[in-house]
Amino acid sequence: MCNTESRPIAAAIAIAASVVFVPAVFAAVPQAGPASIFAGPVAITPTTGFETRYRDNIFRQENNTTDSWIFLARPAVNAALQDRENRYEFDYKGEAAWYRESSNDNDNDYFDNTFRGSAYMEFTDRRILELYASWASLHEDRGTGLTEGEIGELIDENVEYDQTDVGGSFQYGANGNARIQFRAGYMEREYQNFEEQTRTRDRDETTLGTTFFYPVAPKTDLLADFAYKDIEYPNPFDDAPPLDSEEMSLLAGAQWEMSPNLKSTARIGWVDKSFDDSDREDWDGIGWSLELWMRPRVQDTIVVETRRKPEETTREGNFINRWDVSARWTHQWSDRVYTVLSALYGQDEYEDSFNDRDDDIYNVSLRSGYQFRRWANFYASYTYDEKDSNVDNLSYEENTFILGVDFSL
Repeated sequence: MCNTESRPIAAAIAIAASVVFVPAVFAAVPQAGPASIFAGPVAITPTTGFETRYRDNIFRQENNTTDSWIFLARPAVNAALQDRENRYEFDYKGEAAWYRESSNDNDNDYFDNTFRGSAYMEFTDRRILELYASWASLHEDRGTGLTEGEIGELIDENVEYDQTDVGGSFQYGANGNARIQFRAGYMEREYQNFEEQTRTRDRDETTLGTTFFYPVAPKTDLLADFAYKDIEYPNPFDDAPPLDSEEMSLLAGAQWEMSPNLKSTARIGWVDKSFDDSDREDWDGIGWSLELWMRPRVQDTIVVETRRKPEETTREGNFINRWDVSARWTHQWSDRVYTVLSALYGQDEYEDSFNDRDDDIYNVSLRSGYQFRRWANFYASYTYDEKDSNVDNLSYEENTFILGVDFSL
């Protein structure tokens, strides 16, 4: 188990760094957007945010719920170098949280950190290379992931894991013409505590893919997409078949811009998931994705998304057959006041689970913000989460109320 005594210290460092940034917001004020500090050709842009939350079911329990006030700090910094059409960036994002409910033998506090580097290199308008690499130290809230249900209340801290991602893409062909894009990526997830229970869920994922675009009208492309993913679990179960598998998908669709205020990308096709061990049943079926962006009026933006694809299971079954649909409406009431209304409905089917588990997931949220100054945004929000499962002790409802502020230079 990880040493949790160091986490409050690290969180305090995050707050201290945030406090250092805050006085600087009263310095020179640019015309728009966060201000940057220039170190030669590198633009450094620090930001920070603070939140106070109230959650009425922090362990996501069906009965005997526990509520808590939560205080969060989010320090972040971006360093960017622009070289003609090329751009190189480094990002750090942190999130430190303190739960008022926490005690010496029940620690919900956490400090997540993510470091990411990326590069966009446009050799010509027909040859574009993008690369990325990231490392993150993250957590799973109790009652989620590996601690769903009553387990989340019985353990004494959050499950923690480290995740590494590297990859990139290469596009040959100019936008608006026939072009092809190649993709590759690698992800490694390694759990850091409760090793006896979590080590079998460590996994590596290698992905390859290609998408071919063919223009059929101005700003309208047909596309064909092939993707391959190899999933390996380095520490297999002692008493169950391993979860190692391969996924392949072949999707066809279109990408179009009917007007500057209506854009969309749609894909549908065949998805196959094959397990290395014959004791686990393979699956194939229809998969899809749709992203629709609309601006019916200058002050309104609507985004609708839906997708169906397999996900790795966290508890039981061979995998999660997941589909969901979501919508987000942003309305700008004035130059300073805005609201964001969003909703999601999804369904998780745990294929070949011993209890035929099937979850319905609902989420509704409303956020209202006030851009007090260019460098200060105040907001309040409410979120309702619900999971309706056919398995005992996995259903829950939760209400979350948030007051927050974001600062930049």
